[in-house]
Amino acid sequence: MPRSATTATPSRGFKKKERTRELLIEAGLRVLADRGEALTISDVVAQAEVSNGTFYNYFATRDDLIDALAERSMLTLTAELAHQTEADDPATRFAFATAAILSRALDDPTWGRVVLRLADHRHSLQHELSRYIRKDLASGFEEGRFATGADPITLDCLLGFNQMAIRRIVRGEASPDYVRDVVTRALMLLGIPAREAGKLAASVSPSKGDGPLPTGRS
Repeated sequence: MPRSATTATPSRGFKKKERTRELLIEAGLRVLADRGEALTISDVVAQAEVSNGTFYNYFATRDDLIDALAERSMLTLTAELAHQTEADDPATRFAFATAAILSRALDDPTWGRVVLRLADHRHSLQHELSRYIRKDLASGFEEGRFATGADPITLDCLLGFNQMAIRRIVRGEASPDYVRDVVTRALMLLGIPAREAGKLAASVSPSKGDGPLPTGRS
């Protein structure tokens, strides 16, 4: 009788390699947040306290590291948006996604700076957020909830709006209710009446000391 297949336990060496790679990525994120495109391999290995040779065991080039940093920043964004798809109302889904991104920047300014540094990268915030909101904008327009749909001008306005909001947040210029106010204005740009936009934004945005972001489910 054949033996049943079992999942192999990662070896000690494999775990060590994963820890070292993680160490390099975390160091890369810190350096990228501080230096942007001026990031060098020497900066990263100094921050990680490893040798140049160790770096090349994991990344062939600086660009390979940048790709890994972009992927990591988008994974954290995806985690923030994971629960926003269960609401039936496209305006609620859009509001929650916007609030989740800005709240992430508030909670982790380093993440916010990395997102800004990677703005033109293929895995950038604009591309990832566009993937999430296109469907909501289209359905919101079809249902009469939004005055505009997923056209290029609307997308450019909203993505630029979010990018500038993150910039203000990481500069420390955001008020305690900034996330709520940005979400309110974004909804108004889509044609949601001011009173409804404010109420919806308040329901998905944390105020100072409120704890975790609401789930955005309805």
